[in-house]
Amino acid sequence: MTLLVTLDHYTVRGRPSKSETMLTVVFWVILFFVAENTLLHTLNYFSPSLHPVFSTSLLNRRILSRHIGTDAFGCMTVSYLGLQSSHYLSLFKKKFFSSSVKINPKYENRLWEYIPASQRILTIFLAYQFKNLFDSIIWSDGPEFIAHHILAGSAAWGGMYPGVGSVYGIFFMGVSEISTTVLVILANFDDDLGVKGLAEAFPGLRVVSAVGFVVAFIGCRIVAWPWVSWFLLKDIKNALANGDDKKAKERKVWLVGIGFILGSLTLLQFLWLGQIFVMGKQEIDKMLA
Repeated sequence: MTLLVTLDHYTVRGRPSKSETMLTVVFWVILFFVAENTLLHTLNYFSPSLHPVFSTSLLNRRILSRHIGTDAFGCMTVSYLGLQSSHYLSLFKKKFFSSSVKINPKYENRLWEYIPASQRILTIFLAYQFKNLFDSIIWSDGPEFIAHHILAGSAAWGGMYPGVGSVYGIFFMGVSEISTTVLVILANFDDDLGVKGLAEAFPGLRVVSAVGFVVAFIGCRIVAWPWVSWFLLKDIKNALANGDDKKAKERKVWLVGIGFILGSLTLLQFLWLGQIFVMGKQEIDKMLA
């Protein structure tokens, strides 16, 4: 049984076994714990010389360690690998900028092809969701976060086994996490969900993080997400309608499940956009008051 570390491990022998994937997931979960606790111990060691917002509060140091050591680390990893493999998405990008570009209506390659780079992204993303699920329970984040991690992790597993929409995984579990990376950094400035007092201590960094998140969120989640979703949902619909496709019959539950998860998350993107504008207006009003 091989620990899947490099891309070659996903390439040489084709799709890895489930046991190898789970071994690698455990490895990454442990790595997230190590990164988070290493950062926490570092902050504790240097706490006397840190800003009072950290030096006087162990809770604040724990929160920062979680958001950076696990969340930012996990999101940065999959988004970097997604960007590294974004050439697989070139056809969708070309179609976005030119209506004359034709996308083959045959969905088989897009839904059933095994892409090693995507398999690696989905494996790490699944590990991140396991760690996130654990954190959400420990920190009492709420049922909506627990449900999100379970659904997102399930979609990642379906992308690997039996294998549905591998190419799409590069975007949804990879590139789109750019906006989440900025979000988990911005979350530190929230007095309720993040480090209490950090926004007052570093107002400039908060503004930069907020602007960066809005730009990344609109680009990744409001523009690119619905665009790529349209093609995936169309491919799923065509696969389900094709009575001669044996793979579609065998993977019907996963096709329907992934389509449902994607549709639900797409709707949430626009609801969150409305919340962003409301919160943005509130922040501007505070600045002008």
